[in-house]
Amino acid sequence: TRKPLVQVRKQEHCSDETSRYTAVPIFDTETPIKPAAKPSRSEAPLRHMSLLDLVFFGIGTTIGSGVFVLAGVVAHNYAGPSASISYLIAGCVAALSGLPYAELSAAFPLDGSTYSYAYITLGEVFAVMASLCQTLEYGGASAAVARSWGSKFVDWIQEGREQSNPLPTGLEKFLQPGYDINPMGAIIALLCTLLLLMGVKESKMATNVVSFSKVSLIVFMIVAGFLLASGVFPNSEATPASFSNLRPFVPPEFGAAGIIDGSSILFFAFLGFDQICNLSGEAKNPVKDVPRAVVGVILIDGVIYMLAALALTAMVPYASIDVVSAFPRAFGVNGVEWAEKMTAIGELVTLPLVVLTGIQSQTRLFFAMSKDKLVPKFFGKLTFSDSRTCCCVGEKKEV
Repeated sequence: TRKPLVQVRKQEHCSDETSRYTAVPIFDTETPIKPAAKPSRSEAPLRHMSLLDLVFFGIGTTIGSGVFVLAGVVAHNYAGPSASISYLIAGCVAALSGLPYAELSAAFPLDGSTYSYAYITLGEVFAVMASLCQTLEYGGASAAVARSWGSKFVDWIQEGREQSNPLPTGLEKFLQPGYDINPMGAIIALLCTLLLLMGVKESKMATNVVSFSKVSLIVFMIVAGFLLASGVFPNSEATPASFSNLRPFVPPEFGAAGIIDGSSILFFAFLGFDQICNLSGEAKNPVKDVPRAVVGVILIDGVIYMLAALALTAMVPYASIDVVSAFPRAFGVNGVEWAEKMTAIGELVTLPLVVLTGIQSQTRLFFAMSKDKLVPKFFGKLTFSDSRTCCCVGEKKEV
């Protein structure tokens, strides 16, 4: 990794501030990584994210539909109880992609992720192609998730309402104006954008809180699912939850081919770890913390996904799993209505985090591209509201 780092120093878009790091092994705990010079006042506020912050950010970008949606789809249609093996295979494949990201992020501690790596090693043309793909991943995917959240929100508002108690006409027309327009999706995207414009301190705090809430909710779903299957609750004999649902572990109608097919779908549940590399410019110790965060997020995702798949298939026979709302309906058929509602509401609360982190990654990509003059300079200007917060928009001010 030392030779590529020499090449980084020769790049016009890499300042002296970014070349002050020396490449070392990722898990070397003996060699301290310290700046060779004191960072300038214009750069210091950007270095604000610790290893824990990066891990929370990665969890926010990756964990979501991989539990709430894909777990039910793969268990019902492809692998049954062996969906956990599909998650394991998908995680191993994701690690083959994640480990190079970890190595590159240690060698090139820069904003831009794939774009910067392609610019340094392959040139500007390939970097532009990479940035277009990243824009589809960050901006396009965030728009799709925002639209999905808007549809889920409208369904939740209308759930349980009878024809005798409909929504007010004006509200219903606003929520469903027709022509395939989704106003709530636009509103949640706007709210995420406004939160990011408030500054990195506020957006980081929101990301950490929502990510912790999301993990707590999923841990509750896993623990509650195993407890229901163990029969420790009263009247559990009348519920479908049982560890016997895990047999046969590999249903004969699916076989090994179903496990592989399921893993090809579940690979997308791990996507998003590359967005951590976009925050190299904001990490306190990017050479060590960013690679560790990438590896740690993949490991955490794999463990959570596998346990969630086992808990789901233990609560409900795989043939009866709801592919649209797997965990809420699983709690519902087991008579735990409060857990069903909490899980459904928790999905609505935590899903916008994917939109927030996607938009944040998109701005960091534009920030890196602006240093190479591939997008207008406006995207590379910083606004410092005080000594701790900044955003990648507006005038650059010293404080």
